[in-house]
Amino acid sequence: MEPVSLPKHIDDPIHLILWPADEMAAFVTCLIGGMLIGQLILAVAIGVMAVKFYRRFRDNRPDGYPLHAAYWLGLLPSRAVTIPNPFIRRYLP
Repeated sequence: MEPVSLPKHIDDPIHLILWPADEMAAFVTCLIGGMLIGQLILAVAIGVMAVKFYRRFRDNRPDGYPLHAAYWLGLLPSRAVTIPNPFIRRYLP
């Protein structure tokens, strides 16, 4: 049998080029916005700053915080029976 190399951290998010996928999404959003308005250099600079601020935001909170915050704001609706509607803030009997 040949030895199999395992990654150091199994639960790490997918990395695309330099950044994890969630950080890359912030950069690509700024990049596409810059292409649409014709200011690519400015958008790249704003994208790098957005990744820096998002990384600082994400590192100071528990794992999965952005996903839970997106659900709480109603950005990730689900038709599942076990997941309540995020806009119902108070349940009455």
